Amino acid sequence: MDLLQRLQDEFKEALPVRAAAPSDAVDGVTSQAVAAPADATTAQALVAWCGREKVSFIPRGGSTKLEMGARPQSCDLIISTENLNAIIEHDEGNATIAAQTGITLAALNQAVGEQRQFVPLEETGLQSGATLGGIIATNYAGMTRLKYAAPRDLVVGLHAVLSDGRLVKAGSKVVKNVSGYDLNKIFIGSFGNLGLITEVTIRLRPNNAASAVWRGQFKTWQEAIAQARAIFEGPFEPTALRIHAHSATFFVLAQFDGVEKAVQIQMERLPAAVSQDDIGHQAGADGAGELRLRAVLPLQSAAAWAQQAQQLGADQIAWDYGLGIIYAIYSKVPDNAVDVVTKLRAQAQAEGGLVVVERAPHDLKTPDFVWGAPPSAFALMRSLKNTFDAAHVCAPGRFVGGL
Repeated sequence: MDLLQRLQDEFKEALPVRAAAPSDAVDGVTSQAVAAPADATTAQALVAWCGREKVSFIPRGGSTKLEMGARPQSCDLIISTENLNAIIEHDEGNATIAAQTGITLAALNQAVGEQRQFVPLEETGLQSGATLGGIIATNYAGMTRLKYAAPRDLVVGLHAVLSDGRLVKAGSKVVKNVSGYDLNKIFIGSFGNLGLITEVTIRLRPNNAASAVWRGQFKTWQEAIAQARAIFEGPFEPTALRIHAHSATFFVLAQFDGVEKAVQIQMERLPAAVSQDDIGHQAGADGAGELRLRAVLPLQSAAAWAQQAQQLGADQIAWDYGLGIIYAIYSKVPDNAVDVVTKLRAQAQAEGGLVVVERAPHDLKTPDFVWGAPPSAFALMRSLKNTFDAAHVCAPGRFVGGL
């Protein structure tokens, strides 16, 4: 009996399920069915059933970050969170919101915007339809991480279903919660490898009275770095600060948010800006068929790594100055992609950094190519995997070391 029929027999009308199409494949690995539980209770029952029946699954929200992570070992079932899109509670006074993970970031911001608040997760670089669950599962953070931090710092509570059917409730719905271990951080950035996250409580920020973006153009790395350093160390409070290199042209982008007068003063302190159209393609936009690397480095080592990536053929470099996060984009995958990644990863590791491959052709996406060699704490990571997903059915093979 095929998986679709087994699911229909088990859940009857309680679970919307269909046969998988070729477009449902994850990194070229095809699944047999796609299920979209209508509520958290059904989702919990489905994950428990997968654990008992040894049915591997990958959670899917808006499909905007499915290219991240290693190629899965197997994927019998896609669990779509498209129907888990409700807002559970908006606590305006405590500036938090609890919502199911299938809700899009755009819908979440629309809801809290009525109370002049917003979710401090950057939408730039996220394709339309990005969901709360996908952002949390990948710990995705863009340029505004400089001011607003990353999902791992913003989540105060979450619910996750384990493969044995247990529901883990981590954190709470208030910001000041310090009792016990912070299990939130174990699930955030785990790529669905430990269980299905069904609900998240996240901090909000009050709307900014004003926002402006300054863009400067430069002829050399040295000039661009000097300008970025002047903003980072000078009388400015940037929300985001990025150096963008495209061929032999360099841009610095600085975003300022806050009180209107303060934003205006900061913009007036800077040289004349160039237009958005002059900047071209940005890291984060869709780029099928490319190789994209993300490096995290100490600030003093970032410039050398960025220049080396460019010398090894990267068409574009996007360096989030002050964070030490650099994206190297190869619009055409080089024939020696493995060698390129190996060299750049070795250089980063020598400086205490790391390199993760965010996008690459399916056949290259082994765990070691995507994540690098397993870290010294890998035995602990494997123990966590065995504890939270004893059935080994949650996104198998997608995470570090093939977990």
